[in-house]
Amino acid sequence: MRKRLLMLAAALLFGGAGCVSFGSKTVQGPMGVFRSNDKGETWQQANTFPTTKGVSSLAGVKVYKLFTDPSDPNAIYLGSRGQGLYYSYNRGESWQKVESLGNRFIYSVAVDPKDKCTIYVTDGAEIVKTTDCSRTWKRVYTEQRGERIVGVAVDYGSSNMIFTALSSGQLLRSTNSGDSWRAIKTFNTGVQYITADPFTPNRIYVAGLNSGLIRTDNGGDTWIPLTTSLQNFANSLDFYRLIFHPTEKDALYWISKYGILFSKDAGQTWNAMQLLSPPGSVNIYSFAIGSKNPKEMYYVGTVFGEKGASRSTFYKSVDGGSNWVTKKMPTNTVPVTLLTHPDDNNILFMGFTIPDEK
Repeated sequence: MRKRLLMLAAALLFGGAGCVSFGSKTVQGPMGVFRSNDKGETWQQANTFPTTKGVSSLAGVKVYKLFTDPSDPNAIYLGSRGQGLYYSYNRGESWQKVESLGNRFIYSVAVDPKDKCTIYVTDGAEIVKTTDCSRTWKRVYTEQRGERIVGVAVDYGSSNMIFTALSSGQLLRSTNSGDSWRAIKTFNTGVQYITADPFTPNRIYVAGLNSGLIRTDNGGDTWIPLTTSLQNFANSLDFYRLIFHPTEKDALYWISKYGILFSKDAGQTWNAMQLLSPPGSVNIYSFAIGSKNPKEMYYVGTVFGEKGASRSTFYKSVDGGSNWVTKKMPTNTVPVTLLTHPDDNNILFMGFTIPDEK
């Protein structure tokens, strides 16, 4: 029964719109974004945003994921679970909602690494683009076959090269900033995630549905499977997150049902991090590394119980994961995303959600 509940919880948090309900909602407390200015010792809500009716709060917003801007360390984008897109340009001190996008489920946000005002966003059904910092948007791709767009990525070497992946396993590429698209690959399994390597131009990673990881080093012309080493770890193909090391080229962290694995050779081989939580004992949706001191690491383990109840623990290491301490969480809602500030090792951001109700 416990295994079934954990599988349902993962489907709920990452399955998107129309996903399985986890039953009655018993998790209470504020959601939105919390910020720590002291490396996770204490947390404060970072939730205010203006509306036509006055100042409102993100405390009722279900966070799907937080996204960063490669060229602006103080910019954060919040993709919500059916409540639209929000952004902050001042380290989360205040937020704005992109009203023109309404209350969409925001699966993915990709900021052009060479132009912070050019942004691509998908709600699973279409990709929209702005070139004026969210003032106006235009549709650049619509999926009409019933497949979900799982993500969008901008190549770090050429801003004209955009990639997107469909849940069915099809990968599309644009070489003209989204004006037109071409199918370049269809994977045998569904796709969960796509991202561009910030250190290596033309390198894209794609995570398959319970099928591991694959990589291209030439903009999608050929692909390298990276799953063999992952299969040495039980349940490691049940994927949650892929995190890049902030300073080290080719260093990756694969977050899965197993726990946290790391690679120093662009995914060819993997090793397990030694955590306080035993492999497979918790769901890890949040993991981050200190941007200026990579020995500082953080993760959150969540355990789900009956009727949507959950319990989360914040773990912190200052020696690269050799030793860990636990810290108090700021709310009892479910943590699903964690960031460190690119220029200030003291600042962390954590986003929270709650299980949906039928």
